[in-house]
Amino acid sequence: MSERKNNLLDELITISVNETEQKFVNKAIHQLRDEQQSEKVVVKNFVYDLKSVIINNQKLSEPALKLLNQLNKPDVGFSRYFGMF
Repeated sequence: MSERKNNLLDELITISVNETEQKFVNKAIHQLRDEQQSEKVVVKNFVYDLKSVIINNQKLSEPALKLLNQLNKPDVGFSRYFGMF
């Protein structure tokens, strides 16, 4: 596993969220650790799952919202390299 994948996995293991969000966290942990899926695919699915909570008029917990925002941030270094900022 790559170091970045380990960082995401560590973050998912240690995050404290509500019961609904925990189902999605457990799913992402399983995909990363047991199924060895790529981080990109897992992040995409995890973000989709968290957004579905919002769409269903439920609030995300503070830790889940922080993680969602972190995962949605664009790669600033990449953008600067191509002169977008």
